[in-house]
Amino acid sequence: MIKLGVARKYAKDLERYIAKIAGEGVDAFEIGFAYGVPEIFPEEYLKCAEDHQVTLSGHLPFWINLGNLENREKNVNYLSGGFRLAEQMKSTVVFHLGFYGKNDYESIHQNILKSFDAVLQKMPLENGRIGIETTGKQKAIGTVEEIVRIVNDLTHPNVIPVVDWSHLYARSNGMVGKDLESFLFVIRQIQNNGGAKPDYFHGGSVLFQNGNEQKHISARNLAPSMPLLQKALEKTNISDYTLIIESPDSINDIKWLRGEQHVPV
Repeated sequence: MIKLGVARKYAKDLERYIAKIAGEGVDAFEIGFAYGVPEIFPEEYLKCAEDHQVTLSGHLPFWINLGNLENREKNVNYLSGGFRLAEQMKSTVVFHLGFYGKNDYESIHQNILKSFDAVLQKMPLENGRIGIETTGKQKAIGTVEEIVRIVNDLTHPNVIPVVDWSHLYARSNGMVGKDLESFLFVIRQIQNNGGAKPDYFHGGSVLFQNGNEQKHISARNLAPSMPLLQKALEKTNISDYTLIIESPDSINDIKWLRGEQHVPV
């Protein structure tokens, strides 16, 4: 099943907002936990989402920085909160790896694996998933190659790659997402390296400069093209996925996308 969703920060009006987006035909809602993860995610929110047939997921705060080799304990605690949240929501919780800083990637890679191992030892993922997301700035850890390598080395079925197509578009100076072949290349790159079947994405359109994301804009700007992405997913036999549209007008972008789904691009 194809689910098109929106992203918004965690707030007290969550039940009202779930009802609103369900009425607009939105299938999924990624909750941004900008100020920290609750110890217990309220059961009434899960029940509300279930009643309205909206799939909830989460995005962890940007505090995590696994590129900082001297701060593993704090990062492990942050990551543990994400694991706990994923288990409570029984869904996908996404996060960014952090920044390279002055470290080489090999050192960072080992730190990432050790941090995950430390969390998995005390909190095995069974009902939820942790998604490692690509990033849209050159100084941030998170190329497709890096994330695929991490997922493969961890060999845990509930740790998955999350492709943000706007991030890749910006990071590649508009090369990834400019045409069908560039979408297909990334999808096959994931499928052919460890056999992961990508099924959770972020997308929309973005302004960028010098390989760095500046801001999100409406998906109708086709930068990158979400209709082309959907065509690429169809060509690679991926028919069960969630696409979170990140834009200032995400609900109307989803309505537009639904109208475009069966129109040749």
